[in-house]
Amino acid sequence: MRGFGSNKQSLKYKNNIFDKDRLITHALEMHQKGNIKGAKSYYEKILKKGIADPRVFTNLGLIFQMENDYERAIKFYKKSINSFPESHEAYSNLSRILLEIGQYDLAEKYLIKVIKLKPNFLMAYQNLFNVYIKSNNRKKAGNVLHECLKIAPNNPLIVSNIGRFLLEEDNLNEAKKYIKKAIRLKPDFWIPYNNLATLEATIGNLLEAEKNFHKVIEINPNYVEAYVSLGEIKNDLFKINEAETFFLKSLEIRKDFVNGYCSLFRFYEKTNNLLKLKEQLNTHDGNPVIKNELLMYRARVLFREKNFSKAKELIDEVCLNWVEKTDANTRLNFWSFKGFIEEKAENFKEAYHSFTKSQLNIKYEKCNKKEFKNYIIDYEKNLNNKNFFLKRDSFFKKNNKVCFLIGFPRSGTTLLDTVLRSHPKIDVIEEKPIIYSLEKIIKNQFKYQLDEIYKLNEIEVEKLRKYYLENILRLSDKKNAEIIIDKFPFQTVSLPLINFIFPKAKIIFAHRHPYDTVLSCFQQSFEPNNAMANLRSLRESSEIYNLSMKMWVKYKKNLNLDYTMSKYESLINNFEIHTKKIMNFLEIEWDSSIKNYRETALRRQKINTPSSSQVVQPIYKSSIAKWENYKTYFYDCHVFLEEWIKYFKY
Repeated sequence: MRGFGSNKQSLKYKNNIFDKDRLITHALEMHQKGNIKGAKSYYEKILKKGIADPRVFTNLGLIFQMENDYERAIKFYKKSINSFPESHEAYSNLSRILLEIGQYDLAEKYLIKVIKLKPNFLMAYQNLFNVYIKSNNRKKAGNVLHECLKIAPNNPLIVSNIGRFLLEEDNLNEAKKYIKKAIRLKPDFWIPYNNLATLEATIGNLLEAEKNFHKVIEINPNYVEAYVSLGEIKNDLFKINEAETFFLKSLEIRKDFVNGYCSLFRFYEKTNNLLKLKEQLNTHDGNPVIKNELLMYRARVLFREKNFSKAKELIDEVCLNWVEKTDANTRLNFWSFKGFIEEKAENFKEAYHSFTKSQLNIKYEKCNKKEFKNYIIDYEKNLNNKNFFLKRDSFFKKNNKVCFLIGFPRSGTTLLDTVLRSHPKIDVIEEKPIIYSLEKIIKNQFKYQLDEIYKLNEIEVEKLRKYYLENILRLSDKKNAEIIIDKFPFQTVSLPLINFIFPKAKIIFAHRHPYDTVLSCFQQSFEPNNAMANLRSLRESSEIYNLSMKMWVKYKKNLNLDYTMSKYESLINNFEIHTKKIMNFLEIEWDSSIKNYRETALRRQKINTPSSSQVVQPIYKSSIAKWENYKTYFYDCHVFLEEWIKYFKY
């Protein structure tokens, strides 16, 4: 009996083993074939039978992770680890969830465990790299990437990622080497092309960036981020219709693509196409994915239409928790929109704090505001060398008709630009860095610093002159223009170079009440660079304003400039008298078409300054003496500004 009983129990045990293996094998096969629902059902049957198998736990964890049920996923990964502590897959999968939910320390701990169990497991290193990037430990992130390179020196993804990492570190030359190597390793791989396009955009090679983003889409037509990036590039290249097409295409591919909606709404608002913006807002009304975005841009439209009370009502409905979690561009736009709306509601304290938050652009971390101050000081040093003046006068041969509209940002230069370009014989080139290109030629080709302009010889000066004239003509699309004006406010500080190359250039110097100028700078969200890094607070803006105006006075005294002054308040209060004064200076007849400057502004598809929404409005006086509403916040600015109140006779 005992023996019989023993044989019976043995058979039952064997059947259980067989049943367990059969169930697990069947579940795994279903999972591999993509029948997730069926596999999940079998895994749950296995669990009900009390069978503990790490493969079952791990795969259930994967399924729950895919369903975004992270709590259950973590539970099953931990069960897998408990039943089989050497399972590197379970540790790896668990770390990916912890990375996703922001538990970086725990994710790092588990990934280090994975690497100990399987030293050449590339995915673990890649996830560890992401942990360090997310937790802002870039030094460790760089070390991990190079470990990846040791394991897989010719892996195009690893090589491309190193290029991207170096790009973000501003090591552009090395970044380009790695990215190009990745392309050579795998010419049909979209990621390195995307990185190369980003790099080219970073250094201002927009045509190359455009070409490479097109390549990304050609290889991976469903990568929606590339459509948005390409839309931004097309916009910067003034290919407005194409830009719109790519923004819309991103949403055609993915209906829930929030960044696509934000980019499209921002594009319409910046290009003053409020009609299309309203159409899009109405089309997507009630879309829960973009509830706050809809509120925010509806508020902006109402503000632009001067329905300030309704705009305030809607902007107040936007969830502030969402604001903190949304992408950086949308967050900065929200605080900027809110600042102007609160200002109209005369909530100046709330407006001030909103504008302060609109300046928290993380891109400023890569800027060095001291470099711009040093740049100004370097230019000034040229005045101390008599060779500067001797060479300037001896090299000058003919009077090229060039004109510069300068001043300080937010001094009314964009309004004056729009008025002047309304004249049939005047064109204005808006903020194109041709002078900056000349500076690069001086430094890189001629090997001189900006405080050594006097060392340039006649041939070099003629080369710079020719380069400038060719480019300013190329940028002008008004072929019958007799006068082309180069408008770039901060070129005030570049006057020694302008004067050295074009001693007879006409200079229009625009100015506005110093306090209003500084306030307006603080209220704008400029594209970050070393110069704009000085305009993020009232104090900083006042300080750089003071330095710039001191340079203007010094240059005006020493450079024998052919200049006229354009006072913003005079342009507003005495439009015709003031514009006739400017026309007389330019030696051109006044034309009644300049009265229709708003039509000129509205015809322009893109105005390349933060004033784009303002110059399409009728002339208004509400911007005069606006600073008085913020008097309390100027307490540490008077030392920089009072001198200029007297100088400009305000």
